[in-house]
Amino acid sequence: FGEYAEAVASVYGWGGHFRIDVHGMKTNLPSNSAVRSFGNPQGYFTTETIIEHIASTLGKPAEEIRERNMLTKANAMTPEKQEMEFFNADMLYAKVKADSRYTERAAAVEEFNRANRWRKRGISAVPLRYGHSYVYAAGSGALVNINGSDGSVVVHHGGVEIGQGIHIKVAQVAALTLGCDLEAIKVGESNTDVVPNMRFTGGSITSEVCCEAVRRACLDLNATLEPHRKFLREKKQAEIAADPARAGESPEPSFPEVAAAANSVLGHQEKLAATGIFAPTNNKYTTDVEGKPNGKPFHGDYFTFGAAVSEVELDVLTGQTQVIRSDVLFDVGQSINPGIDIAQIEGAFCWGLGYYMHEEPLMDARGADRTQGVWEYKPPMAAEMPREFSVELLRDNPFPKGILGSKAVGEPPFMLAYSVLGAVKKAIGSAPQEGGGP
Repeated sequence: FGEYAEAVASVYGWGGHFRIDVHGMKTNLPSNSAVRSFGNPQGYFTTETIIEHIASTLGKPAEEIRERNMLTKANAMTPEKQEMEFFNADMLYAKVKADSRYTERAAAVEEFNRANRWRKRGISAVPLRYGHSYVYAAGSGALVNINGSDGSVVVHHGGVEIGQGIHIKVAQVAALTLGCDLEAIKVGESNTDVVPNMRFTGGSITSEVCCEAVRRACLDLNATLEPHRKFLREKKQAEIAADPARAGESPEPSFPEVAAAANSVLGHQEKLAATGIFAPTNNKYTTDVEGKPNGKPFHGDYFTFGAAVSEVELDVLTGQTQVIRSDVLFDVGQSINPGIDIAQIEGAFCWGLGYYMHEEPLMDARGADRTQGVWEYKPPMAAEMPREFSVELLRDNPFPKGILGSKAVGEPPFMLAYSVLGAVKKAIGSAPQEGGGP
């Protein structure tokens, strides 16, 4: 309920006239477990439906209503009085509209609808803001071991790899921090015997929490290795200076050389294992040793922002819909792995497309599920995907408070699939105007 209530405000200014009361209802159906975005898709649907209703009543495009009421960096604050730092939803919205040639294509859509009685098109642009809370994964730890024999590194962390690429990101951060090759990193499977007190994997932020825990462990290991690295560097500098044939050679020792020096069999035997933990304390859930709150009085720690434009074509007689094109622009700060983040955006968008457009569990009067197979329950398949699908990450935009300048990405793009539903609504709305309804 809390997630839903916080999502409804979205990126709009409500002029101080905002109140939402959420009540749970007991029905004859079993309750559903939470999935991607925890109430945000429902809240987002509520908000954009309000915007569309206002636009329809006033006879104006929904995009105009969105733009006239959208917050800016100067006044970006939630109804709960939480400042939305580094707010850029308005800029992303304007940029994705410009990059996708929204105005030109909207005019083409109107011309298409005038020329076609039984096929209609619609195009819609929507913005997004999403609040992230570290509470779900806060406190996840990591263990990093360096093998002195060959310089290989084994990393264990407190997250679970469920396809979100957490192992790859963790390995990248370890290699970057230690200064070794990525191929030298092995990520161990999740194991509470190795990393105890693992937290919840979810809420989009487990990857960054685990990356920071690993980075902190690696920084401790760097401190242990530095005297050996310095000695080897100075020794190599002297050797290069004494040999003209080696002029221009780098004096920097390799990582395996440093690891070997720190763990020589008959010499030094440094502790080449370190643990790290990342436990943020910036939300209302964190407490001191007495259990008293010591963070800020808000659910979330920071916000991500995005925007999308989608164009659809609708068969008025059958209801068959084809997504012609979708463009997504998203702010993930300085991405740790752009390939993974873009794939996460694509996956979330397609999942949202199914939620908003295709998947509808139906229950009979007895509460029995009548959609237990694909004859009745229709998840989106390849044919339902956008014919053209463009996903872009906002460039040169590191997040100062993020892990290595990054932001979370897994859940928020789900709601941008509402641009497809918004476009379908426009296509349906054009049918009575252009040539009559079915």
